[in-house]
Amino acid sequence: MKKILMVDDQAASINLVSYFLDGKYDLYSAKTIAQAFSLLRSNTFDLILLDVLMPGMSGIEFFQYIQDERQSAKTPVIFVSSESDINVVSQAIKLGAMGYIKKPIDAERLINKIQAAIGK
Repeated sequence: MKKILMVDDQAASINLVSYFLDGKYDLYSAKTIAQAFSLLRSNTFDLILLDVLMPGMSGIEFFQYIQDERQSAKTPVIFVSSESDINVVSQAIKLGAMGYIKKPIDAERLINKIQAAIGK
């Protein structure tokens, strides 16, 4: 089963995505950027779902950082965030994100984006 890392400080979002992806993908979660770094050091993921609005380091900053890491840079990233500023969305796409999904999360859209990025 393909492994997905979800980085989001809101438990409700993680629980919702976990429900949507149950039985389809193996979902790991990190509620902080530090937890995300730890998981990335010890695991290989097929996809990262990343919130923009994170405490300490934004999702955009985290994405830029992992783009500099050879192994993590190959992992596709889809942003899942309530941030709707068109400049932030544009920056995420310019940096190489595979997509940007605005919260509240639509299950069908999320699954379609994931399948387009990494398959079933």
